Amino acid sequence: MHARRHRRCREQGFALLEALIAALLVAAGATALLWLQGELRFNADVARQRTEAARLAQADIERLRAFVAVDGGSPGWSEIDDDVQDVTPTASPTRYTLTRLVQTDSALALKTIDVTLRWTDRRGQAQQLSLATTIAGHDPALAGALSLPRPAIERR
Repeated sequence: MHARRHRRCREQGFALLEALIAALLVAAGATALLWLQGELRFNADVARQRTEAARLAQADIERLRAFVAVDGGSPGWSEIDDDVQDVTPTASPTRYTLTRLVQTDSALALKTIDVTLRWTDRRGQAQQLSLATTIAGHDPALAGALSLPRPAIERR
């Protein structure tokens, strides 16, 4: 009888230990889920910032491509130059700085443009996105000439 009581007491001890281990595992799982939730929110925020930076860089490049004259007009080919400016959209919690570097090849009438946007994410880490393009310095009025039909060539 004494042996049965001792065995039952030992079994109750194991049940308590099993319950404590189960509670510890549940707590570890809940902590991991909370950490994962925070990481997902942070990564979604960085993705939104990167998308906004790409939009801002593309808008700057498109504005440069819309020059109206090679010489003399405004905006003009000669006005495409290096620049650094704050391009933060209205009501944006993130501050974006645009840096434009322009290399001119006068012999080919080309400008190679590198547009870089920099910002700081909510963890204080520096982020950046760069786009590069080349713009030809030909009179925009001649661009429509490419769509004109070619005259027939007479062969003799």
